[in-house]
Amino acid sequence: MKPATASVAVALLATPSLLFGSSTPTPGKAAPAIVPYQCADGRSASVVYESGSDYLHARALVTFDGRTLEMRSAPTLYGVRYRSPAGAEGGSPLAWSLRGEEARLTESPDEESYAREEREIARCLRVRGAPSAEAAGEAPAGEHGEDH
Repeated sequence: MKPATASVAVALLATPSLLFGSSTPTPGKAAPAIVPYQCADGRSASVVYESGSDYLHARALVTFDGRTLEMRSAPTLYGVRYRSPAGAEGGSPLAWSLRGEEARLTESPDEESYAREEREIARCLRVRGAPSAEAAGEAPAGEHGEDH
């Protein structure tokens, strides 16, 4: 094999590992979906779940009452739980807790409060069969932590 041909062969063999090892999302992969919730008091919430299968990096962007809260995964006895940082937006930290299709937004004064009674702000149910984000003129939907 000539040296130039050998270089081309090595480059072609290395290409798949470069592509699969890349952190750049594939062209067909969309941003996480916006998951809608309807709350018992008539208000609504929408949540974007990111890295749902990786507890250490999982986070939720919870939009409720016109503000978006960034929350990180937190310990819980049952289901899945996300908690805002202490002192976020000048108030008490909040928690978004999931059990199946039901979610609760609560004040979460300390990291261990999941084992004690918390002040509930909203109790919500996931809305299934809602119009897609694309139809509403928002970003296209993709993966959104269905494992919750």
